[in-house]
Amino acid sequence: MQMYTQCPHCQTIFRINAAHLNIAQGQVRCSRCRRIFNATQHLIQKLPQTITSSTEGLDQDFSESDIPELLKEDMYASRSRSWGSLFFWFLISILLVGLFLGQYMWLTQRDEILQNPQLRPWLQRFCYNFLCTLPETRDLANFHIENRDVRTHPTIADAIQVEITFSNRAVFSQPYPDLQLTFEDTNGVAIAGRRFKPEEYLSKEFLDKEMKSGASVHIKLELVDMAKVIQGNNLVKGFRFDFL
Repeated sequence: MQMYTQCPHCQTIFRINAAHLNIAQGQVRCSRCRRIFNATQHLIQKLPQTITSSTEGLDQDFSESDIPELLKEDMYASRSRSWGSLFFWFLISILLVGLFLGQYMWLTQRDEILQNPQLRPWLQRFCYNFLCTLPETRDLANFHIENRDVRTHPTIADAIQVEITFSNRAVFSQPYPDLQLTFEDTNGVAIAGRRFKPEEYLSKEFLDKEMKSGASVHIKLELVDMAKVIQGNNLVKGFRFDFL
Protein backbone atom coordinates (compact mmCIF):
# COMPACT_ATOMS: atom_id res chain seq x y z
CA MET A 1 0.00 0.00 0.00
CA GLN A 2 1.38 3.38 -1.03
CA MET A 3 1.53 5.95 1.77
CA TYR A 4 2.67 9.53 2.00
CA THR A 5 4.28 11.51 4.78
CA GLN A 6 4.95 15.22 4.98
CA CYS A 7 7.99 16.89 6.51
CA PRO A 8 6.65 19.28 9.18
CA HIS A 9 9.62 21.59 8.67
CA CYS A 10 9.67 22.23 4.90
CA GLN A 11 6.28 20.69 4.02
CA THR A 12 7.82 18.38 1.40
CA ILE A 13 5.73 15.27 0.72
CA PHE A 14 7.33 11.84 0.28
CA ARG A 15 6.18 8.41 -0.74
CA ILE A 16 6.83 5.81 1.97
CA ASN A 17 5.74 2.29 2.90
CA ALA A 18 5.36 0.21 6.06
CA ALA A 19 8.75 -1.47 5.61
CA HIS A 20 10.53 1.87 5.72
CA LEU A 21 8.60 2.92 8.81
CA ASN A 22 9.51 -0.27 10.67
CA ILE A 23 13.25 -0.03 10.08
CA ALA A 24 13.85 2.99 12.30
CA GLN A 25 10.57 3.11 14.26
CA GLY A 26 9.26 5.79 11.91
CA GLN A 27 12.18 8.18 12.39
CA VAL A 28 13.40 9.65 9.08
CA ARG A 29 15.48 12.53 7.82
CA CYS A 30 14.08 14.85 5.20
CA SER A 31 16.24 14.69 2.07
CA ARG A 32 15.55 18.36 1.33
CA CYS A 33 15.84 20.27 4.59
CA ARG A 34 17.82 17.52 6.37
CA ARG A 35 15.64 17.77 9.46
CA ILE A 36 14.57 14.70 11.39
CA PHE A 37 10.91 13.89 11.95
CA ASN A 38 8.62 10.99 12.72
CA ALA A 39 7.06 9.87 9.45
CA THR A 40 4.39 7.83 11.23
CA GLN A 41 3.08 10.88 13.06
CA HIS A 42 2.94 12.91 9.84
CA LEU A 43 1.24 10.48 7.47
CA ILE A 44 -1.31 12.00 5.10
CA GLN A 45 -4.25 10.11 3.65
CA LYS A 46 -4.16 11.66 0.18
CA LEU A 47 -2.16 14.16 -1.76
CA PRO A 48 -3.28 17.78 -1.89
CA GLN A 49 -4.88 18.79 -5.20
CA THR A 50 -2.01 21.14 -5.96
CA ILE A 51 0.31 18.15 -5.86
CA THR A 52 -1.88 15.67 -7.74
CA SER A 53 -2.38 18.13 -10.59
CA SER A 54 1.25 19.13 -10.77
CA THR A 55 4.63 17.51 -10.52
CA GLU A 56 5.90 20.30 -8.27
CA GLY A 57 6.67 19.12 -4.76
CA LEU A 58 6.57 15.41 -5.61
CA ASP A 59 8.71 13.40 -8.01
CA GLN A 60 6.77 11.17 -10.38
CA ASP A 61 9.41 8.55 -11.22
CA PHE A 62 9.24 6.77 -7.83
CA SER A 63 13.01 6.78 -7.49
CA GLU A 64 14.80 6.10 -4.22
CA SER A 65 15.36 9.82 -3.84
CA ASP A 66 11.63 10.21 -3.20
CA ILE A 67 11.94 8.22 0.02
CA PRO A 68 13.24 10.02 3.13
CA GLU A 69 16.65 8.93 4.36
CA LEU A 70 16.19 6.31 7.06
CA LEU A 71 18.18 6.87 10.18
CA LYS A 72 20.39 3.85 9.67
CA GLU A 73 23.08 5.21 11.91
CA ASP A 74 20.49 5.56 14.67
CA MET A 75 19.28 2.04 14.00
CA TYR A 76 22.82 0.67 14.21
CA ALA A 77 23.45 2.66 17.37
CA SER A 78 20.27 1.22 18.87
CA ARG A 79 21.37 -2.29 17.99
CA SER A 80 24.81 -1.60 19.44
CA ARG A 81 23.23 -0.36 22.64
CA SER A 82 21.06 -3.47 22.75
CA TRP A 83 24.04 -5.81 22.36
CA GLY A 84 26.02 -3.73 24.82
CA SER A 85 23.22 -4.02 27.37
CA LEU A 86 23.02 -7.79 26.90
CA PHE A 87 26.79 -8.12 27.28
CA PHE A 88 26.72 -5.92 30.39
CA TRP A 89 24.06 -8.05 32.10
CA PHE A 90 25.86 -11.21 31.01
CA LEU A 91 29.01 -9.99 32.78
CA ILE A 92 26.98 -9.03 35.85
CA SER A 93 25.43 -12.53 35.92
CA ILE A 94 28.84 -14.18 35.64
CA LEU A 95 30.16 -11.95 38.41
CA LEU A 96 27.25 -12.78 40.72
CA VAL A 97 27.63 -16.51 40.09
CA GLY A 98 31.37 -16.22 40.77
CA LEU A 99 30.73 -14.33 44.01
CA PHE A 100 28.19 -16.94 45.13
CA LEU A 101 30.57 -19.84 44.40
CA GLY A 102 33.44 -17.99 46.06
CA GLN A 103 31.38 -17.34 49.18
CA TYR A 104 30.25 -20.98 49.31
CA MET A 105 33.82 -22.26 48.97
CA TRP A 106 35.04 -19.77 51.59
CA LEU A 107 32.42 -20.94 54.09
CA THR A 108 32.97 -24.66 53.47
CA GLN A 109 36.69 -24.85 52.59
CA ARG A 110 38.23 -21.79 54.21
CA ASP A 111 41.23 -23.56 55.76
CA GLU A 112 42.00 -25.52 52.58
CA ILE A 113 41.91 -22.31 50.52
CA LEU A 114 44.17 -20.40 52.91
CA GLN A 115 46.71 -23.23 53.03
CA ASN A 116 46.63 -24.15 49.33
CA PRO A 117 50.23 -23.82 48.04
CA GLN A 118 49.06 -22.77 44.55
CA LEU A 119 46.74 -20.05 45.87
CA ARG A 120 49.02 -18.87 48.66
CA PRO A 121 51.16 -16.46 46.53
CA TRP A 122 48.02 -14.80 45.13
CA LEU A 123 46.50 -14.47 48.59
CA GLN A 124 49.71 -12.96 49.91
CA ARG A 125 49.74 -10.41 47.08
CA PHE A 126 46.09 -9.58 47.74
CA CYS A 127 46.72 -9.05 51.45
CA TYR A 128 49.80 -6.95 50.71
CA ASN A 129 47.69 -4.59 48.58
CA PHE A 130 44.65 -4.52 50.88
CA LEU A 131 46.47 -4.58 54.23
CA CYS A 132 45.07 -7.87 55.50
CA THR A 133 46.85 -10.68 57.33
CA LEU A 134 47.00 -14.33 56.28
CA PRO A 135 47.22 -17.10 58.88
CA GLU A 136 50.50 -18.95 58.91
CA THR A 137 50.90 -21.85 56.49
CA ARG A 138 49.86 -25.13 58.12
CA ASP A 139 49.43 -28.72 57.00
CA LEU A 140 48.68 -30.95 59.98
CA ALA A 141 48.71 -34.06 57.79
CA ASN A 142 52.47 -33.61 57.32
CA PHE A 143 53.26 -33.87 61.02
CA HIS A 144 54.41 -37.46 61.52
CA ILE A 145 54.85 -39.35 64.80
CA GLU A 146 58.24 -41.06 64.81
CA ASN A 147 58.03 -42.56 68.29
CA ARG A 148 55.67 -42.44 71.27
CA ASP A 149 55.53 -43.89 74.76
CA VAL A 150 53.11 -43.50 77.65
CA ARG A 151 53.78 -45.25 80.99
CA THR A 152 52.99 -44.94 84.68
CA HIS A 153 55.35 -42.68 86.57
CA PRO A 154 57.95 -44.69 88.52
CA THR A 155 57.91 -42.48 91.62
CA ILE A 156 54.71 -40.37 91.62
CA ALA A 157 51.36 -41.98 92.42
CA ASP A 158 48.52 -41.56 89.91
CA ALA A 159 50.91 -39.91 87.47
CA ILE A 160 52.12 -40.88 84.02
CA GLN A 161 55.08 -40.10 81.80
CA VAL A 162 54.55 -39.12 78.18
CA GLU A 163 57.24 -39.17 75.50
CA ILE A 164 56.69 -38.45 71.83
CA THR A 165 58.91 -37.62 68.88
CA PHE A 166 57.34 -36.10 65.78
CA SER A 167 58.64 -34.48 62.60
CA ASN A 168 57.52 -31.98 59.99
CA ARG A 169 57.42 -33.69 56.58
CA ALA A 170 55.98 -30.68 54.78
CA VAL A 171 58.16 -28.90 52.22
CA PHE A 172 57.75 -25.67 54.18
CA SER A 173 58.18 -24.48 57.75
CA GLN A 174 55.03 -24.30 59.82
CA PRO A 175 53.96 -23.42 63.38
CA TYR A 176 54.28 -26.08 66.04
CA PRO A 177 50.91 -27.81 66.52
CA ASP A 178 48.82 -28.43 69.59
CA LEU A 179 49.02 -32.04 70.79
CA GLN A 180 45.93 -33.92 71.92
CA LEU A 181 46.46 -37.05 74.03
CA THR A 182 43.30 -39.15 74.41
CA PHE A 183 42.80 -42.31 76.51
CA GLU A 184 40.06 -44.76 75.53
CA ASP A 185 38.45 -47.79 77.13
CA THR A 186 38.14 -51.16 75.41
CA ASN A 187 35.05 -49.93 73.56
CA GLY A 188 36.89 -46.97 72.08
CA VAL A 189 35.12 -44.45 74.31
CA ALA A 190 37.27 -41.54 75.50
CA ILE A 191 37.71 -41.59 79.28
CA ALA A 192 40.38 -38.92 79.72
CA GLY A 193 42.48 -36.55 77.68
CA ARG A 194 44.73 -33.56 77.67
CA ARG A 195 45.61 -30.93 75.09
CA PHE A 196 49.11 -29.48 75.06
CA LYS A 197 49.92 -26.14 73.48
CA PRO A 198 53.41 -25.44 72.09
CA GLU A 199 54.29 -23.26 75.09
CA GLU A 200 53.63 -26.28 77.35
CA TYR A 201 55.96 -28.70 75.60
CA LEU A 202 58.62 -26.49 73.97
CA SER A 203 61.59 -24.81 75.58
CA LYS A 204 61.59 -21.00 75.46
CA GLU A 205 64.14 -20.83 72.66
CA PHE A 206 61.65 -22.41 70.21
CA LEU A 207 58.46 -20.59 71.21
CA ASP A 208 58.72 -17.81 68.62
CA LYS A 209 60.01 -20.03 65.83
CA GLU A 210 58.40 -22.28 63.25
CA MET A 211 59.18 -25.95 62.83
CA LYS A 212 61.43 -26.22 59.80
CA SER A 213 60.84 -28.68 56.99
CA GLY A 214 62.36 -32.07 57.92
CA ALA A 215 62.93 -31.07 61.55
CA SER A 216 61.89 -33.30 64.47
CA VAL A 217 61.25 -32.62 68.14
CA HIS A 218 61.31 -34.90 71.18
CA ILE A 219 58.89 -34.15 74.02
CA LYS A 220 58.83 -35.53 77.56
CA LEU A 221 55.99 -34.65 79.94
CA GLU A 222 54.70 -35.69 83.35
CA LEU A 223 50.95 -35.76 84.04
CA VAL A 224 49.54 -36.03 87.55
CA ASP A 225 46.04 -36.90 88.80
CA MET A 226 45.60 -39.51 86.07
CA ALA A 227 43.99 -42.23 88.22
CA LYS A 228 41.24 -42.66 85.63
CA VAL A 229 43.65 -44.18 83.14
CA ILE A 230 45.61 -46.32 85.59
CA GLN A 231 44.22 -49.77 86.37
CA GLY A 232 46.22 -51.26 89.19
CA ASN A 233 49.78 -50.50 88.14
CA ASN A 234 49.01 -50.50 84.41
CA LEU A 235 47.66 -47.93 81.98
CA VAL A 236 44.61 -48.53 79.87
CA LYS A 237 45.74 -49.90 76.53
CA GLY A 238 43.92 -47.45 74.31
CA PHE A 239 45.48 -44.05 73.73
CA ARG A 240 46.23 -41.86 70.73
CA PHE A 241 47.91 -38.59 69.78
CA ASP A 242 46.34 -36.05 67.43
CA PHE A 243 47.77 -32.85 65.98
CA LEU A 244 45.51 -29.81 66.24
